[in-house]
Amino acid sequence: MYKNKTGPFLFIFVLLLAFPVESSAKTTALSNGVNWKNVYTKVNGTYQSIDIMGIDLTKRGHSISYYLPAPYYRLDRVSALSNRKMPAGQRQLGAINASFFHFASKEPAYLLAKDNKLDNLGAVSNKHTDYMYVPAAFGVMRNGAAVIDRFQLRITASFEETALPMTGYNESREKDELILYTRSMKFNHTRTNPYGYEVTVSGLDQPLDPGAEFGREVTGKVSAIRKYGERSSSAIPKNGFVLSAHGEKTELVKQLRLGDSVSLTIDLDEKWKDSRFMLASGPLLVQKGKVNMTMAETSPNAKSRAPRSAVMVDQSGRKVYFVTVDGRQKGRPGMTLKEFAQYLQSVGGYQALNLDGGGSTTMAGRAIGSSKSKVLNRPSDGRERAVSAILEVFQSK
Repeated sequence: MYKNKTGPFLFIFVLLLAFPVESSAKTTALSNGVNWKNVYTKVNGTYQSIDIMGIDLTKRGHSISYYLPAPYYRLDRVSALSNRKMPAGQRQLGAINASFFHFASKEPAYLLAKDNKLDNLGAVSNKHTDYMYVPAAFGVMRNGAAVIDRFQLRITASFEETALPMTGYNESREKDELILYTRSMKFNHTRTNPYGYEVTVSGLDQPLDPGAEFGREVTGKVSAIRKYGERSSSAIPKNGFVLSAHGEKTELVKQLRLGDSVSLTIDLDEKWKDSRFMLASGPLLVQKGKVNMTMAETSPNAKSRAPRSAVMVDQSGRKVYFVTVDGRQKGRPGMTLKEFAQYLQSVGGYQALNLDGGGSTTMAGRAIGSSKSKVLNRPSDGRERAVSAILEVFQSK
């Protein structure tokens, strides 16, 4: 009988093609717990320039958090934020661009929270082609473990004996929905159609967005009512919120009158309540060691080759990686989201979350003995783009 002796060799050849092959790599220690590596490697037949910052959270004094330009809300460069004056005893080691943001308002697009309080409520999406179709976040717990996972907010408005659970927040209002609008909506009006009923609540007794504590009531009074059929949408107050109802949801909201007291509670999954911080982004790229994207691969933003940024963790939650891929340059075309997910999984990612990419993609680091943080990758604009937030690793004495 004839035996095909090339079979095993063909299998090995195909297997090699399925995974990245490093052509060059350079590793630099930024501390005893942080290393940066630039890799020029072939992924799916195309050479890519990838920067990976590995962070060992078991090393003494090493921590990760996000940082927002101050005062809220404005944009700044990753390197500038990295070179800011740090608190006594702290040294910033490295950073990556993080939150998506709205170009017009310069504000973060998604949830940001520290110590059980909101820095930004942000938005979600009801379209499977959007980054935030499935709410997910990266954070670090009180025990020091890093987590990438889904999250869910429970938002309820209440007055007298009536409770009104929200079906969504800061997104377009659809049929039979009750949507909450706050100041972190990308527009200063609800922009809803006239086929609904809206109640504006202002004069809050405590901060809401930013500043609300998860699970604690914030109370204000009804200051405006937009009735069914009115074409001008409701203005969103900075110290307040808007309840926008359609269909069967309108009957409960219609009970409210000008001057009525209304309370709002924003609560969070139990699994996230023990987090030091959480930064929402999307989509998830790797879940439990497998490529599993929470965004349609057919989305134009997923299919295009572009610069990419991500954060990933190993199964222990003690090793974290900031990853950037250069793009839109000669010899640095960038990756599709699927290619990016496959690469992250192939280098050991157990959970991985996409961050803002494109011209925002930037990694900065401070070498041992250096007093200044420098940009480590090649941003596609030829210079750094100002961003709304960074993820950073720092060392405390």
